[in-house]
Amino acid sequence: MNKAPRAAALHEISLAEALIARRSTRRFSDEPVDLNQVRAAIEAACLAPSPHGTAPWRFCILSSPEAKMKLAEDMGRDFLRDMAREGVSEEEREKRHAGSIRLLTGAPVIILAALSYDDLDDYEEPEKQAHERMMAEHSLGAALQNLMLALTAQGVGSVWRCAPLFCPETAREALDLPADWVPRALIAAGTPASAPPPKEIPAPEIIIR
Repeated sequence: MNKAPRAAALHEISLAEALIARRSTRRFSDEPVDLNQVRAAIEAACLAPSPHGTAPWRFCILSSPEAKMKLAEDMGRDFLRDMAREGVSEEEREKRHAGSIRLLTGAPVIILAALSYDDLDDYEEPEKQAHERMMAEHSLGAALQNLMLALTAQGVGSVWRCAPLFCPETAREALDLPADWVPRALIAAGTPASAPPPKEIPAPEIIIR
């Protein structure tokens, strides 16, 4: 994959515009998404920093109804099981489950983001190895921000969902992904069904020494 994004739209919007325009979109219109826009956004994701330049990110694009439904149903069973164990009421379980199915199957495109730890440095000390993997997790967050900003630059709405964190094996098996892929996040993408409300920028907590 080339490192430089090819979509012209990515060169025609300022960083400030993309940062301000990006919102979490949870309801999408039926308008299809050009997969070239998705590929360009993934290229932008791959401009993020990563531990030792290993680029540990992996992406699976789900555009077919069958793939989206398979993933939603398989992860949904785990979701229902976990909520039951946590003591969530049956009514609330069904409500949350239905909302999750609706989002994953209603979005024109789902981008599953995964990590591969194969190229990371190996350490004998468990704590150092955990830190090495945490660097990969940090880099995935940076990659996903790039991805969503690039989608915004092309007029595509998106929302980040962390469901695969709780059932990585289920997500990997549902999509028949390589064994070294560890699913970590989903980005649902499409044309927003309505304009998202304005977002108040939270005041950061900053300490200067």
